[in-house]
Amino acid sequence: MKNTKFSFAGKAKDIAYLGSYVTICNNSSVTVENCNQIFECNDIYVKVSAGDYYIEVWGAGLDMATYSGNSVIIEGSIDSVKLINKSFISRREQK
Repeated sequence: MKNTKFSFAGKAKDIAYLGSYVTICNNSSVTVENCNQIFECNDIYVKVSAGDYYIEVWGAGLDMATYSGNSVIIEGSIDSVKLINKSFISRREQK
């Protein structure tokens, strides 16, 4: 019989849908809702944690316009937005 793990926090997250949202407006603004933590912020790179992902924003003249209510608005000339699954990183580090 397959052993399946049950996580109350995981089920609560599914029921309440506490997921994160990323909204990209042209190449001038990125909004991340339900952001947990800001790791780095400078004029070319912003890295935040949101749910099960790290979100990296690369560009020029980046500025964190707003950080309130667990939402972040990053403005500037956006070149790329990258989603990195946290579980993928932890599996890679274990090897």
